[in-house]
Amino acid sequence: MEVLSQMCEHLCERGIVKDTYCKAILEREESFPTGLNTHGINVAIPHADVSHVNTASLCVAVLNPTVDFRAMDEPEDAVAVSLVIMLVLTEPHGHLEMLQKIVGLIQNQEDVKQIINAKDKGTIEAVIRRYLLDV
Repeated sequence: MEVLSQMCEHLCERGIVKDTYCKAILEREESFPTGLNTHGINVAIPHADVSHVNTASLCVAVLNPTVDFRAMDEPEDAVAVSLVIMLVLTEPHGHLEMLQKIVGLIQNQEDVKQIINAKDKGTIEAVIRRYLLDV
C-alpha cells in the first residue's frame, strides 16, 4: 500500500525505524487490517512489532483524496480513510494504552476534522498532543 510505504520511508530516513519496519507493517496490514469506519472521517491505525522500531514516535498522514483500507472489523470491506495515525512504539505493551488514547481522539470527530483541515503540522501536533499527553 503506497501511503504506508511512504510513511515508513519517511520514518526510516530519519532513523526512527529499522529497515525491516516497512515490510513488517505491510505484512501486518495484510493480516490484520487497520481501517476504522467511524461513520464520519475514517481513520487507519497501522502499527508493527516493537522489534522494528528504534525510537518511539507517531507518523500522521492526512489523505486527500481518501485511500481505501480494509476494515478492521470486516476485512472484506473497504473503508475510505482520510487520516492515518501510524503507531511507532518501543514498549511491547504500549500499543493498547496508545490505541485507547487514539480512540479517544477518533471519537471526537470535531478534533479529527480540525486535523484534516489543518494548514500546518503544528496544528495537527497540538490536537494530537491533547490526547496523548497525560495532563
